[in-house]
Amino acid sequence: MGSVFISYSSKDRAFATRLASDLKTQGLRVWYDQWALKVGDSLIDKISFGISSNDYLVIVLSKSSVTSEWVRKELNTALVREFTEKRVVILPVLIEDCEIPPFLSDKIYADFRSDYASGLHKLLDTLPSHLFASGIDLTTQKSLARNIYRRNLLTTNVLDRVIKTNHE
Repeated sequence: MGSVFISYSSKDRAFATRLASDLKTQGLRVWYDQWALKVGDSLIDKISFGISSNDYLVIVLSKSSVTSEWVRKELNTALVREFTEKRVVILPVLIEDCEIPPFLSDKIYADFRSDYASGLHKLLDTLPSHLFASGIDLTTQKSLARNIYRRNLLTTNVLDRVIKTNHE
């Protein structure tokens, strides 16, 4: 089963939780700190292992995340992997206007700023089909994606207001 590591600022937790849940619903294994870290764990060891053992690092770009020391360290670790493995490892998602880090400025990002559902769709389209849970055929995956898209259309306005309030 495929896997993604979600890198985000704690100020963007509401968005990151929603994204992690939606990716998990699609059959992806998601490394999300709120689910993976337990009392007594070494942050550095667990996060390093999480980044190195997952297929992709999804970085949530916001004003808070681009100034976060932890996010910067996670991004640097993933950049080394990307250069070493000579493949795309980092998948940026933009949730608000912010200064894009220089090493990501030439990357295409999934834009969640005005429409969560279309940003999610763009991100899911980027991920290779072999990453999704085995045993779920492509037709079922597409049906699940459509259902999430419809559900998100209904809840986007409320959640966008919550996220926007958290940033103000």
